[in-house]
Amino acid sequence: MLEVSNLNVQLGCFSLSNVNFTLNQGDCVAILGPSGVGKSILLKTLLGIVPIESGSIQINGANIVNLPIEKRGLGYLPQQLGLFPHLSVYENIIYSARAKKIPLSELSPHLDQLIEITEIGSLLKRFPASLSGGERQRVALVRTLAANPRVVLLDEPFTALNASLRQELWWLLMKLRKDKGLSILLVTHDLDEAYFLAENIAVFIDGSQQQFSCKKDLYYQPANKVVAKFIGIKNLFPAEIINENRVSCSILGISYNISKTLLKGKCFLGIRSEHVALRSTNDLPREYETRFAGHFKAIQDLGDTILMQFMTDNGVQFEIQAGSRVVRKYGLLSQGRGVIGIPERDLFLVQS
Repeated sequence: MLEVSNLNVQLGCFSLSNVNFTLNQGDCVAILGPSGVGKSILLKTLLGIVPIESGSIQINGANIVNLPIEKRGLGYLPQQLGLFPHLSVYENIIYSARAKKIPLSELSPHLDQLIEITEIGSLLKRFPASLSGGERQRVALVRTLAANPRVVLLDEPFTALNASLRQELWWLLMKLRKDKGLSILLVTHDLDEAYFLAENIAVFIDGSQQQFSCKKDLYYQPANKVVAKFIGIKNLFPAEIINENRVSCSILGISYNISKTLLKGKCFLGIRSEHVALRSTNDLPREYETRFAGHFKAIQDLGDTILMQFMTDNGVQFEIQAGSRVVRKYGLLSQGRGVIGIPERDLFLVQS
């Protein structure tokens, strides 16, 4: 479907380098990263607004780099929705299709279905100024999809909305994908949004693509320390690959075999905060688990989950996230002594 290969972009003093990813028909790929890393520039490059230095952009095997924007078959929903205030909702949503000279008879069945799915039928005669934020978002989405684009580019479309409305629109987008077979490239800095909507995720840091993988691999195998920190992994400890199949982490006193072959050298041993186990001093030892005694420095109740900082007696700090029922089971709602377990199966290696 959409294949970006060895793409490099220079825009003033900013460069976007080594971009490689594939978006398959009917899938969603998320371009994930903090503000200012070039995510929006990538979309403008795909649209042809920003020229490329080198590389290729192909849709269905055809290079589109030299095509004008209107012939690329792309739909674009920017951060600023850009609804025309002097046009009604209906006039807004057919604007792009009319500009591409799509006959209304050809447009109507597709548009009617979009209007039904997004439930904006009662808004068609209104004007943008009279709409709520969520209503404007739905209208802008229908306008983007009205011309039936081959690929839909979404540039952080839900950022300005509150959490409940944002999730409502995530479900709507999922329904539209299923019903209309949409292929979506989503730019976002929201990890939850990327994991909810996308099958595959490309992580950008400082103008460079750091990783492109399925979301499961990103969750369990971040490519390097920079990616690990960006996706919220706090528990990273210096380690060393002592031979091709064995890793040692002196700060944790852990040494264990791994299944894949690695080069010798420095790395980090990581574990997600939700995989650190709470234990009782009376619990029997578990195979392939290292235990630490210490005290809880801070505890933050988030409702369904509890976030904790734990300092071992050897001075190593862990972040722990656990269900509130488990925390109450161990009587840890206030600071005090405790025991944690580090299951070997949940450890992963991160390159420096």
